[in-house]
Amino acid sequence: MIITDYIFKNVSPLYEEDTVEKAEDIMLTYKLSHLPVISEKKKLLGNISFEIIKNLEKKEVIINHLIELEEFFLYQSSIIFDSIKIFSDNATNIIPIIDTKENYLGVVLEEDIIEEFATYAVINDFGVYMTLTTPIQKYSISEVANIVESNNGKILGLMVTKIDEETTKITLKIQTENISSIGDTFERFGYHISNKYFEDSKQELLKNRFDHFQRFLEV
Repeated sequence: MIITDYIFKNVSPLYEEDTVEKAEDIMLTYKLSHLPVISEKKKLLGNISFEIIKNLEKKEVIINHLIELEEFFLYQSSIIFDSIKIFSDNATNIIPIIDTKENYLGVVLEEDIIEEFATYAVINDFGVYMTLTTPIQKYSISEVANIVESNNGKILGLMVTKIDEETTKITLKIQTENISSIGDTFERFGYHISNKYFEDSKQELLKNRFDHFQRFLEV
């Protein structure tokens, strides 16, 4: 769960004096959108994108393009879920990891994080994704759990996906043989069901389970 558990050691960072040619070779080999750039003292300076690199002369050096570096990273104390927003906000498939003194420790790759998520019950086990909206003052995790469990269901995942001044929106993944009774009970308790993602075919669920997980994170 700690982000340092997923550091990929085969990707080397760039130093200020490295050439564009070296950067391009690494990025093409590992299909990377960015590469971290570090100082001689191994302090993270930022990340250079392939969009910049591909338009430069191969013999140019990175130090001439420090102004174009993008700033994103994770601290070593971060957990795997912290990486999702960084990947998305920066349109990147690689994130540098640093300590509290900004010393470079390594990188994590989006592919490895996705593979880890694929082992979690919230995506790996079959179930129903359900999005509920309730007045903010009424929201209770224990009530949600009681409704699911009293109808012989099991919560595989729960995430608060939106909070405003009046309402709370939550997305659940539920393992159940009777989703109708769970839905009916939620509605009796005043919850509004805005979405359900469910296929009767287990084979179809298997094919689309990562799409469902993305909806679970992004809805």
